[in-house]
Parts: sequence; C-alpha cells; structure tokens
Amino acid sequence: MFQRSSSHRSRFALPAWLLAVAVALYILLVLNRSLWAEVHEALSASRGAVGFGALGLAVYCRLIGNLALTIALLTWPRIGKPLLALLILVSAASAYYAQTFGVRLNEEIIQSIFETQRAEAMAMITRGSVGWIALFGVLPAVLVLVVPLRFARWQRDLGWRAAVVCVATALMLVPPLLVGRTYVYFERNHRTLYEVFNPYAALSGTFHYLQRDVFRRKTTMTPIGTDATLAPTAVMAARKRIVVLVVGETARAENQSLQGYSRDTNPEMARAGVTYFTDAWSCGTATTVSVPCMFSNMTREKFDKPVAKAHWNVLDVLQHAGVDVFWRDNDEGCKDVCLRVPNDDVTNDKVAGLCNADGCLDEVLLADLPVRLARMRSPALLVLHIKGSHGPAYFQRYPAQFNVFKPGCDTAEVQTCTYAQTVASYDNTILYTDHILGRVVEALKAAPEVDSIMMYLSDHGESLGENDVYLHGADWDTAPSQQKHVPMLMWFSPGWVRDAGVRMACLEQRRVQPSSQDNLFHTLLGFFDTRTSVYVPALDLLAGCRG
Repeated sequence: MFQRSSSHRSRFALPAWLLAVAVALYILLVLNRSLWAEVHEALSASRGAVGFGALGLAVYCRLIGNLALTIALLTWPRIGKPLLALLILVSAASAYYAQTFGVRLNEEIIQSIFETQRAEAMAMITRGSVGWIALFGVLPAVLVLVVPLRFARWQRDLGWRAAVVCVATALMLVPPLLVGRTYVYFERNHRTLYEVFNPYAALSGTFHYLQRDVFRRKTTMTPIGTDATLAPTAVMAARKRIVVLVVGETARAENQSLQGYSRDTNPEMARAGVTYFTDAWSCGTATTVSVPCMFSNMTREKFDKPVAKAHWNVLDVLQHAGVDVFWRDNDEGCKDVCLRVPNDDVTNDKVAGLCNADGCLDEVLLADLPVRLARMRSPALLVLHIKGSHGPAYFQRYPAQFNVFKPGCDTAEVQTCTYAQTVASYDNTILYTDHILGRVVEALKAAPEVDSIMMYLSDHGESLGENDVYLHGADWDTAPSQQKHVPMLMWFSPGWVRDAGVRMACLEQRRVQPSSQDNLFHTLLGFFDTRTSVYVPALDLLAGCRG
C-alpha cells in the first residue's frame, strides 16, 4: 500500500525544473516591475544609437541570466522549496517598497534594515504593506512549499543543473562582451538598476553588509589625535564653557524658513538670531553612514565605515584633551560613535505625555537639561541625537499643539496621501524641531554666566514624493538634492562671542559659502581651541572668524 501511495504521489509531483522556471518567471514578470520600468527608461536614452538593439539584448540577457543562475544554485532536494519560498518573500517585500516609496536596496539601506530599532521598523509595517506582501509574497511562497516536487536521478539532475549554470553564465557574459564598450558605458552610467533588481539587490546588499560589518576581522582600535590638548586660555577660562550639539534626523534644507521656504517652520530660531548655513551638505543619505562620517576626520570622498569604526572620532579626541563629553540619544542609536564616552539612550523611557509604544517625543531629551548642564564640568560638550523628522510616520514625531500645517498625512502609508498632505505633516516635524532647538537656547540663556554654543546639523534629508521617490537612502551620486542638502545652524551666547573673539560679520559671509559634514570634526575642535595635529583649520567653519 505504501509503495502504491508513494508511486501515486511521485506520478503527480511537479518536476523540479518546472517549479524553478515558474518561480523565475514570477519574480521576473511580477516582482520586478520597478526594474523593467527603469531599464526601459535607461535604454530609451540610447535609442537611435549605433548598436541599440544589441545593447538592449545584452542588458536583458544579463539580468535574466543572473536570476536563472541564482535559482539553479538554490533548487536542491530538501532545501530547494524553502529557499525558493524565501526568495519570493524577500523579492515581494523589496518590490513593495521599491514600487511604493522608490526605495533602493543599496548597502546603506540594508544596513539600516539590520540596525534599525523595533519602533522604527514597525512604522514601516502598514496595512498596505502587509496586504501586498501577503498576496504577492506569502501566498506564492506557500504554494511553492506545498506543491509535491520530483527531482531527477542525481546524475541527470547534476547534468541539468550544470547545463543551466553554463547557459546562465553565458547569458550574463557573452552578449555584453559582444556589445563591448557600449555596454560598459551603459552599466557604468546605470549601475543603480541593480538596486531594484529582485532578489539580487537584497542578496548582494546583505552579503556585503555581513562581509563588511559582521564577519570582518575585528581590528585594533587606533587612537588619533593623542597629542590633543586644550589651549591654556580654554583650560584657565574664568567662565564655564559649554557646547550643545543637536544631531538632527531626516531634516532637509528645502523646508526650512531660514533657507527661504514659504512656511514659517523656524520661528524660534529666527527670533534667537542664529547663524544659518545655506549651502550645507550631508556625507551620506542614511543615518548609518552620515553619523559615523560626520564625527570622523575623513571627508565624504574618502569615508570608509570599517576604517572609521577602527579609529577614534572627534568625541574621543575631545575627551582625551579634557573636554567633558556626554551623548544622549532618542533616535536609532549613535552608530558606535559614542561607545567610548559617557552616554544614555532614552528611546525606551516611560515619561508620561512624551512616550508611548511608538517611542518618545524629542522633548524627553530636555526633561533634565538645566540640571545636566549644571553638572557638567567645563569645558563640556553635550550631544543630543533627536528623532526629528524620521519617516514615514511623520505625524508621530510631534505633539498635537504642533499640528499647525494642515491637512496632514495621518498615516505611515504616505503614498496614499496627497503630496501637499505629506509635506504638511513633514513641515510640522520641522516646526517641532525648531521648538526643541528653542528650548535648548532658552536653557543656555538661563545661565548667562556660562559661555555657550548651540549647533544643529541634520544627518541627511528626505524625499517626500518628488518624482515618486520617498524617504532616503539613495546612492549619494544619484540621490536628489532633497536627500543631501541639510540644515545647519549655530547660536552663540554673547559671552562666547566676546571671550572667543568671534567676528559675527565674518561668519555672516562664511554662512553662504559651501559647507558640509566634513566641517564638523574640525569645527568642534576649534570651539574648544584644541591643539592637535589632526586639526585642519581650512575645515573649521570659524577658523577665519576668530580673533
């Protein structure tokens, strides 16, 4: 009886090769719509050129061959069906966020996925995403898991697999080689196509993240700036000196009234008389890049995260020189920047009126600010890492009294809102951040016997639906300006201006010149008059405006 039942199942089982072909076609035709749209647009730019037809054929062959090779290497007895099901799930999730928000799965986005906090991750899980992934991911994956499968004898199976691998490899290599230089130029100019190619983008990004950040051999921490000392004038200053650095999140310059935006999103900073830098740019388009980069002594062009992680940053150098450094976080963590200085994380605090299951409003950072400032010894640097304008749930980033610009988008599914609604909610986050900065300035003003600075710099910007692109994390070279042009400002107490000899007229000229997160390392050293070989005056925003 058992043998007849087994024979019966075998007779009605699907050949493994047929399932592999079905999965490949499903992923290619259904879960890669963003890819084909971009391929069509990229090829359209070359229409009419010599060899256009051969170029198009080479592009399609390389993409199809890549997927065929992946599936052929995964479809093995026992593990083949689970791996194919996982491939569909990953491709479906990637396809949803690519089609809905224009998200591109580069290494920075993959790193953000692995390192994001639960509350931030939950904000990305909406009814729309769950429904879409259930229909186009879970359901097909379940069908793959339950369908009976029949493999050929191992000799024949190996032969079939070797043939597929050879054909797939040929598809990837031969047509591009025949097209030659034309294809090389096309791939160089459109390398971001692979960031929406499912499942290649997720698999490649995950592999490189694991290789670079998880399994990379641990390197010995290398101190820099060990010769750092504070100038005698800074050590012996009669007045206490404090710098409060506020690291913003997802704020773009375009929506700052100090930048010329039509809505009054910076009323408190305007009243405070801050110095606003109009041409400031980020190091990256994701927190996982920008935060480590801005605190390192590497410029954006030379930034290498593993190298930066293995070296001291400006907080370490200042602490070594004698500055009292403290980091407070209400965002996604300090990305290892604050590991060697005193720090605390308030994201999971339970403060009534400020915190709930989705996290805490940024005012939680200010609850004991006057007390903390009073406790810090001079000279001191307090870093406040705010949640700012982190999306897509912009409406959760500010309290009801800051719901000023209406109507807003009261959902994380911003693609279902109009552009005007999304911008309104985003502008409310900028307005609330302005209030946070205003509270910091008021706390510093309340201690006139202290020389103080408040500096604000956002980590990166945000796309709000321009050209159907949302959020951030695009490749820096091709990212829209909204993701890279960021707000940066400074407020100085009268005592600091007087005692440090800051020439505000000079700074007024400097603020309209190009600046970036490359300047932060050296500007912080300059604030405290730090003497060290790693200090580069040309990158200190105030270097020419003191004395």
